[in-house]
Formats: sequence, structure tokens, C-alpha cells
Amino acid sequence: MKNSSRAFTLIEVTIVATIMLVLAACLTGAGWKVYETSSLAVSANTLRQLASGASQYLGDHNQTFWPYRADVQGDNPGRFWWFGFETLASQRRPEGQRQFDPALGPLGGYVAAAWRPDPSFALNGRAFKPKYQSGYLGIGYNILLGGGWTGDPEKLKNYWKLSDPSQIVVFATSAQVNTFQSPASSRNPLLEEFYSLDLQYRTVHFRHHGQAMVAFANGSAGFLPMDESTRDNRMPKANVGRFAPINDKKYLE
Repeated sequence: MKNSSRAFTLIEVTIVATIMLVLAACLTGAGWKVYETSSLAVSANTLRQLASGASQYLGDHNQTFWPYRADVQGDNPGRFWWFGFETLASQRRPEGQRQFDPALGPLGGYVAAAWRPDPSFALNGRAFKPKYQSGYLGIGYNILLGGGWTGDPEKLKNYWKLSDPSQIVVFATSAQVNTFQSPASSRNPLLEEFYSLDLQYRTVHFRHHGQAMVAFANGSAGFLPMDESTRDNRMPKANVGRFAPINDKKYLE
């Protein structure tokens, strides 16, 4: 009786390997599409909530924007960021272990407290350590509206004094490239969540097919492209940059 088993020929092995590679490519493409769609939905939902809450806040505060931050002393010292309250004890913890309470921030009474982490960071490789345990918000606030880095009350903008609310971004998808905090370095740049847009730094995240999702001051939303001269080439595929060159106020004021 002949042995029914036989070795695969080189041609058969090649055919099987080719089929496996094609299937893997298809599955990878499908998985990538799921991530992209999920990220788009998360960004859109977060911006929708923020824009709606912002409109209500402005209506209750003489159309004046909220501060980017405000430090408080007393029995419960800490910092009110635009996105929530962080205790002084939390500020002293390593990044990734810090905590904030979105319900106590300036928009706390106007925006749902639950943030869903945006999966877009996974598309760029593992994100640099998150700042907070709650995961990535992935949205930045225009600090030119919110009194600058210190949230100066004298510099808060009023909606009615904006040159063109339909062209001024309040919120945008945001991130930065970190090369200065271990394990990041100049040889190992890593993507990191960020929370603000200003005139100096590359912190707009053009993560949706090279576009940033934005919410304008008039309540509308849409996409804006990157000014290619501002692309952060320390990590070019991360799509981090600006709407306009450094110190150009386009879309910001």
C-alpha cells in the first residue's frame, strides 16, 4: 500500500503563501478602515457636544468665552483647565497617572462628562504616555479666545467682537510631537495628546485623511487642511501641524 501523504511542491507552497498574503492585506485594510471610521465618529461626536455646550455657556455668560485655565487656592487647591478640574495632588503625579474631573470645569454643566478615547492615536503607533488616566480627549481649545495660557480674565474674547465667527476655530482635533520627555527623545519622537491651539506651537492634529476636524465660533463644523509649511517633520506621518505659519492668526483670531 502506497503512502498517501506527500510533500508540497514549491509551486503549491508559493500559491498558498500568496493567498495568505492577499487575505492578510484585505483584513488589514478592513481593520484600518474600521479604525478610521471609528476615529471620525468619535471626533465628530466630541466636537458636537463641545460646540453645543459652548453655545449654551456663551448664552449664560454675556457671550464671553471661558478661560483656558485658572489656578485656585484654599481647601481644595488645584487648577481649572478648560476641560475639567485637576487637584494640586494630581498635578504632582507623573503624566499618565493624573486625573481630572470634567464635571467641575467651566463647561462641566454644559457638556457630558464622559469622554470616549479617540482611537486615532493607535493609527500612528502607540501614543506617547497620556497625560491623564481617563484616556485621550484629542481636542484642543483656541487659547486666543480663552485668555492665553494663564486664562487672563482681561483677555477673554467676546463673541460679538470677533471679526468673523464663521472663520474662527474654537475647537479642533489636537496632538503634539514630543521629543523632550523620556521615553521620547529626538531619535524617538512620540505622539502625545494636547489640549490647546495657539500662535506658536504645532498642535493641530490633521488626523482625518490629512484634515483637521474643527468647530467654528458660529456653531458650524467642518474640516480644514494643514499649511504644509508647518508640518512637524519630526514625525511627518502623524499629520501634526498648523492651519497657518507661526504667528499667523488665520482661523484663530
